[in-house]
Amino acid sequence: MQKITTLLWDVDGTLLDFLAAEKYGMVKCCREIGVEMDEEMLSVYSAINRSWWEKHERGEVTQKEVFTGRLQELFARYGVAYTDYDRFNAHYQQALGEVAYPMEDSLRLFDELGKQFRQYLVTNGSREAQEAKLRRCGLDELADGVFISSVVGAQKPTKAFFDFVQEKTCYLPEETMIVGDSLTSDILGGNNAGILCCWYNPRGAKRKEGIRVDYELKSLWELPALLGVE
Repeated sequence: MQKITTLLWDVDGTLLDFLAAEKYGMVKCCREIGVEMDEEMLSVYSAINRSWWEKHERGEVTQKEVFTGRLQELFARYGVAYTDYDRFNAHYQQALGEVAYPMEDSLRLFDELGKQFRQYLVTNGSREAQEAKLRRCGLDELADGVFISSVVGAQKPTKAFFDFVQEKTCYLPEETMIVGDSLTSDILGGNNAGILCCWYNPRGAKRKEGIRVDYELKSLWELPALLGVE
């Protein structure tokens, strides 16, 4: 591997277990409006949510449209007569910030790698939820910087997002690698930015044509050896 000095880390689904946080937040907020969310409904919501975020990644909808559209689609499917989507989403963003579940002891790994590499967090999502969860688990203190799409004004995988990060951090593309679980957000974003792309793929998902993957991890703890860290 070429010399790496800088790591760009995705947060949700990579360093932190987003599905666990999603379950906590949706169960809590649905209960507040008198709806008991079971595993089947949660699975349907997760699929709907992914589809809306992929639309956002492609620039087809705004973040606010994601927050409203996913609830409209879910509630329509289950006949839930609730339309105050802004209120629900506000409570949901707050709930997401109330928990942080590290993946594979990721905070210890992040701390250890921080001794040899510059490390930045690059994440889509709301500022409220992301900042709260990062404070809760301490990643905000461990990272050299945090870049949230709603603050940057552009989202992964757009080149504009990574151009902003590069401008603020002065990273050298040839010495930088992104680590993330999403092919359409993190890895495609790394393609657009011209940096190395390391796909965290613990579930063994299939690659997508047209997206360059330079390295693939089944476990985050394979990363030190990949980077030449003893």
